[in-house]
Amino acid sequence: MPRPLGITILGVLVVLASVIAVLIAVAGFIVGFASLIPGVGLDTGTLLLGAILYLILSAVLGFAGFGLLRLRPWAWWLAFLTTLVVLGYTAFRIYQQPADTTLGTWLTIGVSGILFVYLLAVFRAFRRPSTASTM
Repeated sequence: MPRPLGITILGVLVVLASVIAVLIAVAGFIVGFASLIPGVGLDTGTLLLGAILYLILSAVLGFAGFGLLRLRPWAWWLAFLTTLVVLGYTAFRIYQQPADTTLGTWLTIGVSGILFVYLLAVFRAFRRPSTASTM
């Protein structure tokens, strides 16, 4: 089965998110090290820790994006579980604080739900072809 167009788009968007996360990490490092200058009242440790976490996030996103583009089964599972976690967490937040529910929260539920259903629909594209020959 050829790669579905939606998976190509999803893979490219995940790789793009990885690039953006790298840029945020670099900015965090720059501001973190600049805050070492005496008289600048910023929390250096928090900035540098955030930059390190964004760097780790960007590596995971890049790995997952290229896995989706190459139709690796582990990439499907990673995307599926991530979508499931986002749906669960957002639904839990709505349950915990219904008064704080915004349009963005409902958009997150909607987009995550669409991705969840789409990933279920294209699961077959991620299956490995059988290498055993029949005689």
